[in-house]
Amino acid sequence: MKYPTLSPKYILWIFLFLLGLQACSPDNQQEKYSEKDFQIEKIDSFEVNNLTRVIISDYSEQEKTYLGYATVEDEILEIDLDGNIIQRAKKKGDGPGNYGNWNPIGMSFGPDGLRIAELPFALFAFDSTYQTQFQQRIQSPLPIRAFGPLGKTQYFESNDSTFFLVGPSNYLSAHYLIRNEEGRDTLKNFYKLHLESGEMKSVVPYRSQSVYRQTEGFYPELMTKSFQINRKTSELLVLHGLEDEIEVYDLPGLNYKGSIPLKHEEFLTYNSVPIEIEQNDERITQLRMMAGRNISLIQIDEDLYLISYFTGITPSEYDNRKAEDPLYSPISDLNEKRLILIKNKKQLGQELPSVPGTILFGMGNGKFLVQEPENSEIEEEVTRFSIYQVKI
Repeated sequence: MKYPTLSPKYILWIFLFLLGLQACSPDNQQEKYSEKDFQIEKIDSFEVNNLTRVIISDYSEQEKTYLGYATVEDEILEIDLDGNIIQRAKKKGDGPGNYGNWNPIGMSFGPDGLRIAELPFALFAFDSTYQTQFQQRIQSPLPIRAFGPLGKTQYFESNDSTFFLVGPSNYLSAHYLIRNEEGRDTLKNFYKLHLESGEMKSVVPYRSQSVYRQTEGFYPELMTKSFQINRKTSELLVLHGLEDEIEVYDLPGLNYKGSIPLKHEEFLTYNSVPIEIEQNDERITQLRMMAGRNISLIQIDEDLYLISYFTGITPSEYDNRKAEDPLYSPISDLNEKRLILIKNKKQLGQELPSVPGTILFGMGNGKFLVQEPENSEIEEEVTRFSIYQVKI
């Protein structure tokens, strides 16, 4: 089966799209959002001064350290709570201990203090001094080039073994894998990689009830997912882009256990399109730019999850806003984003408006990290981040 090779220009578009395109916020944006059941409050902020853009992909509560990446220098960064870069590691390039000329697509803290770098074709585990401890090949069907990590590489442990959920389709829309019927029939959500042996399995297929299985077509840019591993409950939670439920799987077996229903106050959907559709068809634009979608599922405590979603807009709304602002991007429109809170597998109260910027990941104790919007009027030499906390 042959798959398309994505151009650098298109991968740049995907990269920006997955990061939310950095929502713009007005000067009087509130920093506290309240509903009768919960509120969200900005409690802290910091800047990382690196001249070029920095991506933060994970946080270690034990080490009080962020794991980041400098997109121009291609360096792995370790950053303290004040935003100071305390360690740099250059692992890109040829030679022993390096991971070649690809950039990581996923990066995280791993078990036993390891630092994990997921490449399109391999996974590397480094110690705290960035000496290679493990290296395993990933049998990836989708070669991509990104400018830095698109997300956090997640893992779980069982019987003295460590398993990672890997693969480019964790971060990109899986519609790239179904350019034909063979791709549709074989599509599954994850590759499960056994770190010690290198054994790799395709796991967690779309369920027969899935919206993606209810059509002969497909959904360009909307076959996305966000997922979290809960080590306390030994569960994997998966939220697909177009679903109204969170799927729950047990660990280590990855058997389906049930779902957590979601209620979106507003969620505009569009029909799927044929696999053979031309890329300039207006229906492609509707799906990519206007359709509602779940953006992220964030675990912010042991039994507390935050969902960010885009409501979607109509073609007339899109045309009117583009006429007023040629650079208008719906997915970055803060007015069209909402937050849902899930506690003990139940949705709480009413939705809240989203916070400005890109929600990155949870930090425990009800806190989550947000990358703040860039200032479009000046070229900044810092990347700004804020910490929000949910209070119930």
